[in-house]
Amino acid sequence: MGPMADPGDPPPPSAYPPPASGPPPGYGPPPGYGPPPGYGPSPGYGPSPGYGPPPGYGPPPGYGPPPGYGPPPGYGPPPGYGPPPGYGPPPGGAWGPAPLSGVPTWAWSAPVTGSGRFRAQSFGELLDSTFTVYRRKFLPIVAITALFQLPYLVVQFFGERSPLATILNVETQPQPATSAAALNELGTLLAALLVVLAISLGYYILLMPLAQGAVIRVVSDDYLDRPTGVGPGLGTAMQRIRGLVGYVLLELAVAVGPAALIILLALLVGGDAGAGLLLLLMVAWFVFVIFVFIKMCLGIQAVVLERLSPVAALRRSWRLTTGSFWRIALFYLVIAVVSGILSGILNGVAGLFIGSAPTITQASIQLLSSGVIGIFTSPFILILLTLVYYDIRIRREAFDIEMLAQSL
Repeated sequence: MGPMADPGDPPPPSAYPPPASGPPPGYGPPPGYGPPPGYGPSPGYGPSPGYGPPPGYGPPPGYGPPPGYGPPPGYGPPPGYGPPPGYGPPPGGAWGPAPLSGVPTWAWSAPVTGSGRFRAQSFGELLDSTFTVYRRKFLPIVAITALFQLPYLVVQFFGERSPLATILNVETQPQPATSAAALNELGTLLAALLVVLAISLGYYILLMPLAQGAVIRVVSDDYLDRPTGVGPGLGTAMQRIRGLVGYVLLELAVAVGPAALIILLALLVGGDAGAGLLLLLMVAWFVFVIFVFIKMCLGIQAVVLERLSPVAALRRSWRLTTGSFWRIALFYLVIAVVSGILSGILNGVAGLFIGSAPTITQASIQLLSSGVIGIFTSPFILILLTLVYYDIRIRREAFDIEMLAQSL
């Protein structure tokens, strides 16, 4: 017995047949060996004709689940389950292909809300988003603003023309000779001022809140990637009219109330001391109004988007703006500068055509041109504040995660 080979050594050459190894040439069965000619299966071999299951064999007619088999009637998600009312793909499948026929609408899942824009944004991004939304929704926003601004301009142009002439011409009138004439002139001036004030308050209390509510709805729908337009905006504004008007009245009370108390206190003191006290307190009142105005700036969004009452919206705005006061103040400053530049340019162009007109005509046309310019410039701050409202909610309340969960 020879030595044992290591496990890794190749086997000896004799263990493998040589290349092309096989039987030697001619090796095999002798010629003619095999089955005799014709041997094999007979032609057509197989089952005999007709072999198989008898005719009609199979499940009996109507075989299957009994009638009514399946989930009980009304089976499905519990009431209220699914996305909130109005949320989901818009009619016509604007978010993509429409759901398959027979698929219930609650089972159709929409893409993630916001298309990547639904997130916290920096100062510059919010400004850029403001102009982007304004450009993208230019027609509905301007149409809503013009719908409420133009009636005010018509009343202002025709209703204020005579009172405005009285106010503008007061310095050119001769000095009254008697105290009765002076009182008469003062009464005429006060009546003219009251007419102008009434027209302005009518717009500020009724028309402006409706325009703001409608624009906020359009901007919000665009931000949340929902279908929007003039109709939905106006519908929301009319539904929230009581809250909108109430919040504007609350703003007026907070701003004007202290001013009335200051004037009353100065009149009670009287003399030079009263005048000095009035000046000092009016400066303090001006600072107070700016502070309160910024703290209340998100309340109108809370009324429209959260359906809060005016007082609840005031508290909500106060909480949301805490910690963001100077940021919002800077936003106001930037938008005011941009709007002022645009208004100055357009007013300058309008002034070229009315330079030689009478004073009252110049004043009336200036008011009209300022109102038309306001139709295009006033939505800027409202769009920005609506985006700031969502930005603060995303940062503090994880509102983006909440909406993402609803979209799944």
